[in-house]
Amino acid sequence: MTLTTTSYAILGLLDLRDWSAYELAQQATRSLAYTWPVSESQLYAEPKRLAREGLISVHERAAGPVRSRQVFSITAAGRRALRAWLATEPAAPVVRIEALLRCLLATSGGKDDLLRSLAATREAAAQAYDNGQAMVGAMVTGELPFPERLHANVLWMTFAADLLRLVVEWADSAAAEVEAWDDAEHGGDPARARRMLESLPRLLPGD
Repeated sequence: MTLTTTSYAILGLLDLRDWSAYELAQQATRSLAYTWPVSESQLYAEPKRLAREGLISVHERAAGPVRSRQVFSITAAGRRALRAWLATEPAAPVVRIEALLRCLLATSGGKDDLLRSLAATREAAAQAYDNGQAMVGAMVTGELPFPERLHANVLWMTFAADLLRLVVEWADSAAAEVEAWDDAEHGGDPARARRMLESLPRLLPGD
């Protein structure tokens, strides 16, 4: 079986502790949603695939007087696969934001369509940022699991917060530009667009 990044993400969560399917989904909301989003269907399907390959095991745990639930555990083979993957070189960063695609294709649509897309993107990013801040607060007060992993969590949390703030700020800035357009096909002031292009930084910090 060819493992995907999602496969390793789930193995990584199971390396922390055993989870039921519901618990795994809850933990994914607290972490993978900000680093490597996984759909709910994947969260329920991928463990079964990993179990068939012997990378995780599935057992029953009592969940009440007459009920039980399946619980997933990583196996030694799964832990070896995870360690081997963590030692490999990661894939190049990929930016995948639908609003950017809609900007790219804006001349095929309407100005108001693009403005609505930017507004929806801003709202979603702002909501995700607020949810993340609530999670940070809970982590600071020790209400979330794995406080011993704060030194690792703060790395991706810092990036996620900066990225979401950037999306909100960019959406506001882009909307202001689009508002000044005559229409989506022709835009507004060509000279202004050229000045914006020429003002883009050429070097990364440290280059």
